[in-house]
Amino acid sequence: MPFFKYVVRDRSGKLMDEVVEAVSQEALTNQLQSRNLFVISIGPAPQVKKVKKIQRRYHRRVKTFDLIMFSKELATLLSSGVTLIKSLEILCKQTESLALLRSVEQIKKDVEGGYTFQNALKKHDKIFSEFWIHLVETGEASGHLPQSLEQLAGYLEESAELKKKVTSALVYPVILLCVAAAAIVIFLLKIIPVFSEIFKGFNVELPLLTRLVIGMSTIVRKYFLIVAGMGVALFFVLKQYISTEAGRFQFDALKLKLPILGPVMQEVSTERFASGLSTLLKSGVPILHALEIAEKTAGNKVMEKELRQVKTAVRDGKGIAQSMQESTLFSPLVVQMIGVGEEIGELGKMLERISVFYKERVNTFVSRLTTMFEPLVLVFMGVVVGVLVIAMFMPIFSISSAIKASG
Repeated sequence: MPFFKYVVRDRSGKLMDEVVEAVSQEALTNQLQSRNLFVISIGPAPQVKKVKKIQRRYHRRVKTFDLIMFSKELATLLSSGVTLIKSLEILCKQTESLALLRSVEQIKKDVEGGYTFQNALKKHDKIFSEFWIHLVETGEASGHLPQSLEQLAGYLEESAELKKKVTSALVYPVILLCVAAAAIVIFLLKIIPVFSEIFKGFNVELPLLTRLVIGMSTIVRKYFLIVAGMGVALFFVLKQYISTEAGRFQFDALKLKLPILGPVMQEVSTERFASGLSTLLKSGVPILHALEIAEKTAGNKVMEKELRQVKTAVRDGKGIAQSMQESTLFSPLVVQMIGVGEEIGELGKMLERISVFYKERVNTFVSRLTTMFEPLVLVFMGVVVGVLVIAMFMPIFSISSAIKASG
């Protein structure tokens, strides 16, 4: 396509000029006028040469960042007056995810063929969640699609940031535990057998602790492959069971009952529910529909069950806060704030405040977890290694005493 240089004024009288690529001068004029810009001049820009096409590198999976950028850029283009089809065409040239690129190309074809945007998205439900689709549906119906996409981008960005912080906080403790486990295994497989061979040369009765440690080392060495194989098999069996409905529910319930981590996981689920429901309500989604979407995107089967009961109670005429009082998953603070929001007609804003409150609590916990867990793991490693060392040196003292007595 040829390049054109235009000079325009906006509503405030500000002068703007730019060189852009367009199908024709007439098409560019119509596009600028649709953005309420006063066209002063438009002409070809022959001095502009096309840049050699750069070979882009794609990644296969659709990352959260890809969806955030897609919704942000689409919102910006639509707000600027660019048509949906043209916006999708532009985004196809910028998308770095191969799977998302193919989906957007198909969505563009479907929209050109007469589909609404939300119906075109429904054909790609593995990439675009129900949350996405219903926000787009509401935006299309109200004529505020760019605003809905901006809210969606904000929600995805905040959720990704919170998830990243929680994951980062858990990675360090897991690494420390793996190092501790590796040190113990090396001790049992390599060091203790050396001491065991030395002790066999002396006619001394070994202490109980030493016999226990040597016996543990013998079992680990003889049956290491069997134990490791059973561990791997157990892992895959549990993974398969957790993929079932009943297994996932029991796993999610167990996570909420864990010491230290259980309460924070419950707070993460509450924050996700409040943030999602707030975004849906502020976008104009009806309350029952919003509760249904929040239930399906809760990320925790126990939370899903509780929200399903709340949705049923609201359908029967009860208030959300009244329905939540019967649940042990929602704290009195959440119930009280939702009740106030319902009374004053500002439920969306109250849910947003709940989301901010729990986000801050989770962030505080995450910052404390790293500093708290490191000394605990170090103490654990010290105690275990200390016990193993003491168990190996106790017979040496007995042998030394026996030698002195015989001398």
